[in-house]
Amino acid sequence: MVMSPSAGVAPRHTPHTMNHELLRAAATGDMALLEQVLGLRIDDTGGIGKLEADAQQEMSRRCLKGVTSEGNTALHTAAGRGYMELVRAMCVVDASLVRTRNNLRNTPLICAARAGHVDVVCYLIERAGLEAASVVVSSSDEGSMLRARNSEGATAMHEAIRNGHGAVLEKLMLADCGLAAVVDGKGFSPLYLAAALGRADMVDVLIGGPALDHGVKSPAYYAGPDGQTALHAAVLPTLAKKVDNYGNTALHHAASAGKVGAVKLFLQGDSSLAYIPDVDGLFPVHTAAKMGKIDVIELLMEACPNSDELLDNRGRNVLHCAIEHKKEKVVHHMCKNPRFGRMMNARDGAGNTPLHLAAKHGCDRMAMLLMQDARVANLSVMNNDGATPLDVAINELDHGYTYPMNPEVLIAQCLVWCGAHRSPRRRDEDLNKRTGVRGSDRELSKYDNLTQNRAIGSVLIATVTFAAPFTMPGTSTAERPAFWAFILSNALAFMCSTVATCLLMYAGLTTVHPRYRSRYHVWSSNLLHVGVLLVIATFAFGVHLTLSPPGTAGIPVAVGNLNAAVCAMACVSVVFAHPGTTWWPVVLARPIWARLGLKGLLGVLLGPRPIPCQKLLLSRTPWLNLFKMLATLLILALILATFLWDMAYLQRAATRHGSPSTLMEVQCQLYTFPT
Repeated sequence: MVMSPSAGVAPRHTPHTMNHELLRAAATGDMALLEQVLGLRIDDTGGIGKLEADAQQEMSRRCLKGVTSEGNTALHTAAGRGYMELVRAMCVVDASLVRTRNNLRNTPLICAARAGHVDVVCYLIERAGLEAASVVVSSSDEGSMLRARNSEGATAMHEAIRNGHGAVLEKLMLADCGLAAVVDGKGFSPLYLAAALGRADMVDVLIGGPALDHGVKSPAYYAGPDGQTALHAAVLPTLAKKVDNYGNTALHHAASAGKVGAVKLFLQGDSSLAYIPDVDGLFPVHTAAKMGKIDVIELLMEACPNSDELLDNRGRNVLHCAIEHKKEKVVHHMCKNPRFGRMMNARDGAGNTPLHLAAKHGCDRMAMLLMQDARVANLSVMNNDGATPLDVAINELDHGYTYPMNPEVLIAQCLVWCGAHRSPRRRDEDLNKRTGVRGSDRELSKYDNLTQNRAIGSVLIATVTFAAPFTMPGTSTAERPAFWAFILSNALAFMCSTVATCLLMYAGLTTVHPRYRSRYHVWSSNLLHVGVLLVIATFAFGVHLTLSPPGTAGIPVAVGNLNAAVCAMACVSVVFAHPGTTWWPVVLARPIWARLGLKGLLGVLLGPRPIPCQKLLLSRTPWLNLFKMLATLLILALILATFLWDMAYLQRAATRHGSPSTLMEVQCQLYTFPT
């Protein structure tokens, strides 16, 4: 990292001011040339003495102050190359050289520690001690020679550890154990670096050092980046690839739990962990898909771009696993992401595409997402058993009494309407699987449950509608259309619920043949559906009659708004009362639109396809749903027509009492209470 000059760091390149001969001497270790350049001599005992006068010595010092374009002095060069004699000679001439820094803020000690020259490091440590004695500096200050840091925040100890020089580390620990608690610019402590490099010998040296802060080591002593400690660095490289008895690595567990931070840590340390499968062949990306962890899937896909090619022992990719475990958000994410395109038509070991699996497991929303995706080219591809997705969906149907909004029914309906086909095989093979469904114990218990639930509703409707005529709303309303509609809808609701109750009584008898019990349930279901809608209409008409009885005293016009609100709520209630009848075309519209467009959608809804589809899927005559839809539309029309007709009637009645000049006066006369 290069810091700007404003931050106290010299530019990356500076003017070259070093004597060329001095540079050659420092780079080659030529002591004779150094003596010649500086005017030095070495006596017989190895001591360095003056060869010239003090003026010459001052010139030598100025010469040693010269730097290269990288900011290195001759001492930096000699220390980095391990030329002990030259280092000693230069320090004798100018002791302040030990404090000089190059453009990257490296001191000669950092250069020597990085290169691993133990003797030079020891000498510079000694010179640093002498220098510190002459300049009063705190041991923890940036000015301390031993704790000096370069532009990356690294000390001599960091550089020694990074380059694997254990002997240098030992000397530095002996000189200043506080270096072990100094972190670099990225937050790495020396102990963290040693653990990350797997250097047990260095870890022993650092751990065996004297304690700090009154016997307790500082947290910086074992600190790492992003809140990690040296333990993380020591454990990850050695344990990350360890597997349990089921072949799971730590990355499998992190992906399964959705621990995004842990997954990032593992992948940063070793991205190959993403390619280690468990005993079932499941890779970490599979486990993330099974648990619906979209963020983890994205991390694994970024670290390993070919994760979409990873298959388990059953030949399943990530999308297969997500569908099999019903993770709709994962499937939705993949359908919207272009890089997952190859998975859309991929087949597993049994030849099943994602659409086969969605049909098999009853995942209606996922199946429709796949059908909407243009990358799913063929809706009728066969698996190894020769079954298409439509075959699979039909085989999963409950061929007894069923609900038309059940997922398996919707999937089969949508496939048929989108143009999917069945495989060219004998239909009696599927017929054999359905034999005995109607008389099975499961089907009979279903009838018992239906009888109990529907009987409660039918009796409740019969009770309410029986009492309604004896508590008539309003007075003198016999001529009003709303009154006629109230009586008619109430009577029809009572009749439908009463007949449904009788049918349910027979449907609940075990002595009745299952075929007839099934029929009675079908008929009672339709009658109850109509009865519920008629009760809604009856309530709306009763409220309307109560709010607007005939009279002469005017009331606020807001009553008209209340009537309109009641009408609207009644219409909405009629539409939502039976979603299986009114809403299944809306549910299927999106995939049909995506496949066939507007023309195809209109053709499906208005053409001949719905009736064959109903015959194929519901094992009931197609008029059942059509009857419910027709009843819903008729009752909606009855509510709207009655409200409009009654309003017109009241307006005519109001005009007979007088001739109001404004619409406001008309409304005030229309909505009146008896005085």
